[in-house]
Amino acid sequence: MDDFVGVNPANLEELTKRLHRLHEVLSRNGPLIRQTMQQWGSEVGFAPLTRLTEAAMDDARDMRARTARARDLANQKGWDPATLRPQGEWVLTGLPPRYLDLDWAATGQSGTQAVQDVQALNDVLDAASDGSEKARPGVAQPSQSARLTQLAQRITEHLGDKDYLATFWAEGGAAALRAASTLYEGTGGSLPSADSVNLLQALGASLAAASRMRTGTGKDSGPVLSAQTRAAITKNSDPWSTGMLFKYGPDGKSWDHRLLAEVTRSMLDARAAGKTQVGPADRALPVHSGDQQALADFDPVVAVLDRAAENGVAARHVLGDQASGLKYAKMLVSDDWRTLGYDGYSTDTPRRGPLQVDMSAHPAGFIKAAVSAERGATEDAKESAWSVVNIVQATAEFAKLHPGEVLPHPIRQSLIHTADRYLPDLAASVNSYGNEARLLSDQPDAPWLAYVKPSVLKPFLKQALHDPKDLGSFQGELEARISASVAATIQSPTEDYLAQMSGLNGLVAQVEKDSTFGDAQRRDQQAQRLKTFLSVVSGGYGALSFSNAFGKGTISQIFVAMAQPPINDSISTDSAVEALKIGEDDFRETLLHVKIPVIQGLVAAGAIKLSPDTSWYKNGAIIPNVDLTNWYNAHERAVYGGRTLQEWVRDAEHSMEVQR
Repeated sequence: MDDFVGVNPANLEELTKRLHRLHEVLSRNGPLIRQTMQQWGSEVGFAPLTRLTEAAMDDARDMRARTARARDLANQKGWDPATLRPQGEWVLTGLPPRYLDLDWAATGQSGTQAVQDVQALNDVLDAASDGSEKARPGVAQPSQSARLTQLAQRITEHLGDKDYLATFWAEGGAAALRAASTLYEGTGGSLPSADSVNLLQALGASLAAASRMRTGTGKDSGPVLSAQTRAAITKNSDPWSTGMLFKYGPDGKSWDHRLLAEVTRSMLDARAAGKTQVGPADRALPVHSGDQQALADFDPVVAVLDRAAENGVAARHVLGDQASGLKYAKMLVSDDWRTLGYDGYSTDTPRRGPLQVDMSAHPAGFIKAAVSAERGATEDAKESAWSVVNIVQATAEFAKLHPGEVLPHPIRQSLIHTADRYLPDLAASVNSYGNEARLLSDQPDAPWLAYVKPSVLKPFLKQALHDPKDLGSFQGELEARISASVAATIQSPTEDYLAQMSGLNGLVAQVEKDSTFGDAQRRDQQAQRLKTFLSVVSGGYGALSFSNAFGKGTISQIFVAMAQPPINDSISTDSAVEALKIGEDDFRETLLHVKIPVIQGLVAAGAIKLSPDTSWYKNGAIIPNVDLTNWYNAHERAVYGGRTLQEWVRDAEHSMEVQR
């Protein structure tokens, strides 16, 4: 069958408009039609309505491509697209209509439409570059603003079209990667303009969609983005322009994690080499610009870091890599995440001052994401554990190279987050050796653990717990995790988690001893320690209830429980301070008696079996009363999990005592 048909550009344009209107009507009224019919109890299926709406968009998109091709053919012949007569010729009424031969099937294909949009992209970028707009004879040209908006709309309409995306990025990847720099408005304007943002958002969304798609099936399956295109993205000589596609693109979970990891490494390398200015190289914002906020808002590195952090897996690819993770951890665990600015007196050399903007929240978020995989034996859990190893080493390296310097607060908070999530790992590291991630055992469900040398663990804790309240909070959490430590020791008899926690308490005590807190700061530290302990132990003991206490998967559950106790913020600081007044000697003789968390841990591990009518245990929580005291006195010599109840309490008291 011959696919060439006679067409008139003006008629095709009118048909395109009508199809767009049809799609708008269906999109606007479809949900209302569905809702109304359902309210009437209609049993009619509405799947055809959805398909009709999608078909109207596809037809409108195809017809627009055919219209553009018909206009190009008319211009090539020197004809007016509206009349299909030679330009400037008088058109007499009554003459028969004229038509162009158009390959109907080919011009409706996604690949053809992608080629047209690549040409349109090059046209708008050329116009932005030289400040002119290419005029076609006899064709009314829309404004640059309208062309940017229309192109953005067309690109967005193809986010689910594999053929379009493959062709667009193969043919137009180079143009897309220079879009931000070409459309750069410079100082004094919005950076970039609102119209440019629309296009950058569309390009970012298109790249994100293409990064996750694959073509073909089985052995013939392959990524939509070719290796050459991916290399062009990660090795672009204009990091800022590339970074803006990620800044204006969708959330990190919409991107392929492998591409995000590659781009993150590339950006960090470029930053280390001093090649990540804001704006194109020849028109970049000066580092001492009065608009330091713009330097922070449009920094290409933090834009990519944010997307990788949102993705999570990408962050773990970067910091969890055994070969290069430490290198990038050192770049992130640093005090140079700020704009350079100046101090108000001199612009000759970069100085810290009020004009600088702190950007450390971005690497801090990335660090948190890198250590936040679910605990277990998966590859993701392995990379998360290696991320911890590399982050601890990088922190120790920072402390060694910059004695007396303190990391920015957001980064220190990310280090505390790391310590909280991997608390049992750090406890086991106190008397361990080597910096590595390894499986706990050869059991199928054994989780990946992060082990670090004590020589790097201590400077890591000193940086993380620099603030007295942070130190007090961490100490309180250590004490409150007695329940989990008891349960973990029973679940995995080859490991004495209670003893390991005692060793970590001792290391934290050394950090406290080395601190230079004043009297007021010491009081804040102690108040925060007791407040945190109260919050945890009164916030619900059910966090350690395992559905199958000795079954498969329990070991990983233990590590989650030990690392993430429930915090109850309803306990006020006033209560904590009041508890502090009781005095250290009375600490374990009051509400905070160590017997309670020990018993809770034994119950959670299934070592202690309680009858349903136990008055002091309701809904997974221990309620201290006289019956509890009587029960303890009657069972203190009973053996649970290989030790008597009295021995468990004594060991737990020792674990707490090490820190006092």
